[in-house]
Amino acid sequence: MHMASSSSGISIPAPEAVQFLVSSLADESPIVREASMASLKDIAALNPLLVLDCCLAVSRGGRRRFGNMAGIFQVMAFAVRALDENDIDPAFMSKLSRIATAEMISSKELNTDWQRAASALLVSIGSHLPDLMMEEIFLYLSGTNSALPAMVQILADFASADALQFTPRLKGVLVRVLPILGNIRDVHRPIFANAFKCWCQAAWQYSVDFPSHSFLDGDIMSFLNSAFELLLRVWATSRDLKVRVSTVDALGQMVGLITRSQLKGALPKLVPSILELYKKDQDTALVATCSLHNLLNASLLSETGPPLLDVEVLLLFFFFNSPQISIHFFSRFSFDVLVLILVVFNQLQIC
Repeated sequence: MHMASSSSGISIPAPEAVQFLVSSLADESPIVREASMASLKDIAALNPLLVLDCCLAVSRGGRRRFGNMAGIFQVMAFAVRALDENDIDPAFMSKLSRIATAEMISSKELNTDWQRAASALLVSIGSHLPDLMMEEIFLYLSGTNSALPAMVQILADFASADALQFTPRLKGVLVRVLPILGNIRDVHRPIFANAFKCWCQAAWQYSVDFPSHSFLDGDIMSFLNSAFELLLRVWATSRDLKVRVSTVDALGQMVGLITRSQLKGALPKLVPSILELYKKDQDTALVATCSLHNLLNASLLSETGPPLLDVEVLLLFFFFNSPQISIHFFSRFSFDVLVLILVVFNQLQIC
């Protein structure tokens, strides 16, 4: 086996050997596949371009010609992350992103191993060239595209992975997603709700890291208010529990970004939607707790006006109106929320 030396003095297999390892990703033996994956990641850390070239050679035929596209995409994602900025070629990155999206639009499946790996590749590309990656995704953000949910999931993954790169581009996402949001079927609503959750979390993280950089202009506020209204009025009342839970989770991240007047008007519907989840299992109660915590922060501790919620009424509701909710609420998962209520309650009493 011919070897080449890297600048660090560590030997790197010749291209033929790397190509053999790539082809071994489709071996029938799981042990061989795992060993090949580990070796390729080691090589990619030293020479990512070599590994990417070899992966590209077998990826052109897609899933129909290669038996483990998930493995190929995983290795490519790792190699892209390992690239130095000087090695970033936009034309080459564009080619890789088109291969990933072409696979996604060829299938109506959701959340398969190879799709998650393709998403990881696109997110890796986005960490270097966010506009290039997002423009590729934007090509498929239409209501008639079967790959639409998968594309929205990629944007959610990117927001979670890189809030700094994503948040300044939030407006471009919202302007494309809002027009199709009203036509999303129940089966896909949890994906979109989770995306809004991730996008808002990224926005919050960005505002914490860069408090002097304001990104919430009038357009973004209008988009978020519209999305919040639709999720609250329609999605949160779905008969599908999964839709309701994911929607409440998203609304809980959006409450601090919408206008104060809209939040006040939403409380009569939003509070019952959150509290209703306490009647379910512990997982849904935990989602409710996180959303309620954010809601209380936005409603009670705002610096721009008086509290929007009557804390005394809220406490009476917990204690006397729904014992089942009280049990979940005052569990160990909800201690921080209880402290928040008591602190604000004490502040109001002092005032």
